[in-house]
Amino acid sequence: MAGRARGVLASTVAASPVWPPRVRTRLLRLLGVRTDGSARVLPWIRFVGGVSHLVLGRGCFVNVGLTVGANAAVTVGERVHLGPGVSLLPSTHDLGPSRQRAAAVTAAPIAIGDGAWLGAGVTVLGGVRVGAGCVVAAGALVAADTEPDCVYAGVPARLVRRLEEVPAPAGGAGHSAAPVPASP
Repeated sequence: MAGRARGVLASTVAASPVWPPRVRTRLLRLLGVRTDGSARVLPWIRFVGGVSHLVLGRGCFVNVGLTVGANAAVTVGERVHLGPGVSLLPSTHDLGPSRQRAAAVTAAPIAIGDGAWLGAGVTVLGGVRVGAGCVVAAGALVAADTEPDCVYAGVPARLVRRLEEVPAPAGGAGHSAAPVPASP
């Protein structure tokens, strides 16, 4: 089955709210998304083009309305949480002449580090690496790499504060970050 056809099936059949999250994840894997199966994907995921460039890490949570662009790898690390309406867009256009400013399509990979949390409506552009344990505030536009264990917000996203690593709760596993108390 051609990549674009898989993208259409993933954006319609697999994206339907009739499936529980774990079934949707299995359907997406059958269509070409690379995941170990422990990821949970909520409805209305949309693919621009094919699906084989998307990798979802172990324990990843994808809220409703994720949009995934095409033409370059999009890697979402382990235990990453993506809020509603997140867009991961690795493609853009070169700048053309005034008669048509959107010239040739270019693309660069996106990588979201383990344990990161992207809030509602975040957009990540091609060529960006979001650091492990990073928090990106709702509505932010991430156009440049972020440092690990920091909070970013705004358009374009900028560093707001640094976070410290805290031990996982008893019986829990994985990276956890808590805010550093504000200076008096």
